[in-house]
Amino acid sequence: MIMALILASAAAQSPELRVDLHLDTPTQMLTKGLHFDDDAGLEASKAKLRAAGTNVVVQVLWPPRKSDHKARAFALLGVVEQEVERDDDLVIVREPQEARVAVGDGKIAILLSMEGAHGLGGDPNWAEVFGQFYDRGLRLLGITWSFSNRFAGASSDKGGGLTEEGHALVKLAREKRVILDVSHASTATTLAICKSSDVPVIASHSNAQTLRAHVRNLSDEEIRCIAATGGVIGLNFHASFVGGVDGRKADVSRVADHAVHLAAVGGYGVVALGTDFDGYIKKPVGLEDASKVGALWAELERRGWTVAQLEGARGGNFMRAWVAARANSLD
Repeated sequence: MIMALILASAAAQSPELRVDLHLDTPTQMLTKGLHFDDDAGLEASKAKLRAAGTNVVVQVLWPPRKSDHKARAFALLGVVEQEVERDDDLVIVREPQEARVAVGDGKIAILLSMEGAHGLGGDPNWAEVFGQFYDRGLRLLGITWSFSNRFAGASSDKGGGLTEEGHALVKLAREKRVILDVSHASTATTLAICKSSDVPVIASHSNAQTLRAHVRNLSDEEIRCIAATGGVIGLNFHASFVGGVDGRKADVSRVADHAVHLAAVGGYGVVALGTDFDGYIKKPVGLEDASKVGALWAELERRGWTVAQLEGARGGNFMRAWVAARANSLD
């Protein structure tokens, strides 16, 4: 009984983990020679993240279409590793408990994700390349980006579902307990991955198609399918995916509308944050950089969201999904 009270007290005093599931900051650092603390050049600099209380971030390895995909992904990984070596406030984490410890120590925890499995390259030895990224910390994998690849179809070019190699990649990711991310994936790919999954699947940076008809947004069927796995959907701030209403530009209120819709369809446990800052997005009014994220939580609180629902959306929902995904890991 006493031990239970001690543990409960420690949990109550632990800082809240606030998560952003999608930041393209590595691309800005690589292409512009910036550092994580270069506040003027980044939408999600260290100072801006701290201003909003964001302390767990998914930094994305994104190989553009016109690049040597594998080489670019490794270069981005190298930039993140160098930055962590340079800045004691940053740490790459591989497990949920590592994130909790890092945040408790006042650091920003970095999770690594690849945006598009084309980053594994075009060689037959893609599984070996996957292992190399995994050994250096990769724990999330976006199956596609804006074009279909050897593994799966993308939403932007109306691609098909999983290929034979795609099924093998999904199997490998599940064996390694790497979270599969279906943002950018075609509907066929998304449903195939979700319906066959015994671990949480996420869409790191997508909104609701019902509110904004865009190929990058999710249908209600996809929202329900992701929710059924115990996964989450990160609200994307790109104005083109948010949309406006009644002649207004995309703004905080409209992003909140997407959160409300996700919760109505998939339950409050499916709502998360994946801003897409530093990813060349057009920002909604009132959400111009990572320091402004609190405006979204304030709007949802104004609409009656409870403390528990807000804490879930800010990070608790993803942490639950991540713990479930890493359960029974062979590491």
